[in-house]
Amino acid sequence: MTLSPQTMSSLVQDARRQASKRKRRSLTTATHVAERTTVLSDGVTCEHKYTMQKSARVLGPYRNGDKWRLVVLDGGSRKAVVAETHEAALALRDDLQGALKKHIARSFEESLTEYLQNLVDRGVSHDTADKVRRMLRPFLPLDEPLTAIDAERAAQMYLDETKRTKSNGEPIANDSHHLLLRRVKHFYKWAISRRYVAQNPFAEVSPIGRPKRGKQQLRIDEARKLVSVAIERAKTLDAGSTAILMQIFLGLRPTESLVRVVRDLDDEGRILWVPFGKTSNAKRRLQVPDPLREVLLLHAKDKPADAPLLGPPGDALHTRDIIRYRLKLLCQQLGLPTVCPHSLRGLNATLALDAGATAQHVAAALGHASFTTTARHYADASSVANVGLRRVADLLGTRSGRGTADVEQLATLLQTSLSPSELQRLRQLLPT
Repeated sequence: MTLSPQTMSSLVQDARRQASKRKRRSLTTATHVAERTTVLSDGVTCEHKYTMQKSARVLGPYRNGDKWRLVVLDGGSRKAVVAETHEAALALRDDLQGALKKHIARSFEESLTEYLQNLVDRGVSHDTADKVRRMLRPFLPLDEPLTAIDAERAAQMYLDETKRTKSNGEPIANDSHHLLLRRVKHFYKWAISRRYVAQNPFAEVSPIGRPKRGKQQLRIDEARKLVSVAIERAKTLDAGSTAILMQIFLGLRPTESLVRVVRDLDDEGRILWVPFGKTSNAKRRLQVPDPLREVLLLHAKDKPADAPLLGPPGDALHTRDIIRYRLKLLCQQLGLPTVCPHSLRGLNATLALDAGATAQHVAAALGHASFTTTARHYADASSVANVGLRRVADLLGTRSGRGTADVEQLATLLQTSLSPSELQRLRQLLPT
């Protein structure tokens, strides 16, 4: 295992700061005095050379004129550190050895555990942190140190991942390995901030293949069939069917529908509160339509406020598998295309836009910060385009006396609603 020169420099600086704190001395600004020699502080200098040593260790202190010298060896790197006194050299050696041990011994297993806890501490939900864990653990060499991956190995690891097949024999989706690459880059960004590594070996790795935007959605008639049967099953307190309805009518994420408690159903079932979720924008209050309200009131009847809304009091919360299983079963029974639970959020967005809801309202209902995410991953492209065209029609159909702001707004809408070829054709038709 080899530490980079940058990491060794960080170790020396860390150790020097620890020695200074212990002796209550203030650090002075580091000054470079030669190409191969660096003055750290208080007379401590570093000289960079290269050897063929195999293991990281600290040698010395050795007398160096009227000073004392330590030598840090690691792989092909050699660094000399000079202290003013023998006592200062001994203290610095202890700090360097401790820092080396800390950095060398830190494996992917240890670091990943700490990273996931850090995500939770920063407000990421446990569900999301668990997704990150399940994605990174099979990909990273858990029993190896963080510095074991260089840029060449990182590129090969990602390439191998793009060629991996799932348990059903199908190739992994581009979106899946794109997400993995983003998450492993974020993991290394965190590791660099903790000074566990000096650089990110995945920094120059680019995603392969084009992402697939959006998921297959049910058509309107198909959705009506699904809703009709799901309502009948939901009235028997079937949690999976009720969660399906909550996704279609309210646009909830699968987990959001399953973790709701009785007190989240408010105003006699007319309001459903979502007090937390995947992001800070997930916090919202949703109006419950009458068909769903009747079902949710049946689930909440005679339950304490802190009991799960979907399930008997005292039982553990359901996992998303119950939605996946029930949705697949209902689609097969009704002869519908098999869709995933997350596509039901997209169906909600598409139907809301078609019904005339504004883009901002749809994004807010789904818990998105802006409509960009909604349009890119959830709503049907035609519905998104129709929203823009309706706004263009509204602008063209209102008062004839327009100000500059209206003209600019119309120009922006035309650019976002029409394709380049359609815009070119429009320019040709307009008088010059």
